Amino acid sequence: MTVELWLVLVISGIAVLMDFLLERVVNGFICMGLVLGLYYQIRTCSARGMMIYVLGILVPFFLLLPLFYFRMLGAGDIKLFCVLGSILGYERIVRVMVCSFFLGALLSFAFLISCGNLKERCLYFFHYLYQYGRTGQHSPYIKKGKQAENFHFTVPVLLGVMLYVGGFY
Repeated sequence: MTVELWLVLVISGIAVLMDFLLERVVNGFICMGLVLGLYYQIRTCSARGMMIYVLGILVPFFLLLPLFYFRMLGAGDIKLFCVLGSILGYERIVRVMVCSFFLGALLSFAFLISCGNLKERCLYFFHYLYQYGRTGQHSPYIKKGKQAENFHFTVPVLLGVMLYVGGFY
């Protein structure tokens, strides 16, 4: 396994642990990941690595910004994708993001069915969209604290990275 694959696997794994233990991904860890990404890109791709690094950060940031605006995705999840993008580059991080969102949808659906509150959560989502359409003002979609509806998105990110490292896509 290459250094690149080890880096994204370890960073994703540590982020999951932080998310479960602290309910956030610490900014110092994100900064360390960005420095590692920069070092890795310069070391492996020289000057071209700077462009890979910058695009790998900017593409996930701008793609995920609307989800953050509506508080449907946490800032730590977006920053984690940016760190992974700084190592993988923008093309591969988009594939990891698509896979992670697909896995997140599957896990969320299974979780809602197993808890028996699929109908309740669907109604909550449609009510949220209705309120936004009616008033034009957004409120946080995710509620703070250890509540059943809060989903640690770092888990599907790690699973998406594991599938990428395993060569499934």
